Amino acid sequence: MAMAQAWNRMVRLGSYKYGGSEAVWRGAHPALWIAIFVGLIAFAWEMFQLPFYSTGELGPAEVAYRCGLASFGDAGIMVAAYLGASLENGRAPWIVQWPISRLLVYLAIGLGVTSAVELLAVGADWGWTYSSLMPLLPGTKIGLVPIIMWVIVPSATLWLARRMGVGPG
Repeated sequence: MAMAQAWNRMVRLGSYKYGGSEAVWRGAHPALWIAIFVGLIAFAWEMFQLPFYSTGELGPAEVAYRCGLASFGDAGIMVAAYLGASLENGRAPWIVQWPISRLLVYLAIGLGVTSAVELLAVGADWGWTYSSLMPLLPGTKIGLVPIIMWVIVPSATLWLARRMGVGPG
């Protein structure tokens, strides 16, 4: 019962005060917009960061396929991070007002999952390998490019999702 109440609070949509005027969330749940936008933005980012990874003898189609899979994984992580940041918020969508505490939770969840995935996957038989161009996060074996990605791409995705869902009061 408590879980159902938390879910209902999390997905309740409606009008909220924003910057002195009324902002109204309209349309689909923000998680849908986040999934759509991150799928597109993350794919472009995955292609951009290819020089920082060893691709071996992979052809262009295999590289595009793997970047697509990575983008799909990024979308799942980002939607989960948004929903995690929405817990105990009391109302959703929180991106109407951009409270810094929710944004920091959102980014922290994404950075935590990304760091764990990078630690597990780099050098594993099923994972990937960094090229000599990849700078590392000081004191770790985690690439700096994926960490930067999890600040830029999620922030841009939230901004676009908010633009799609907030209309005039």
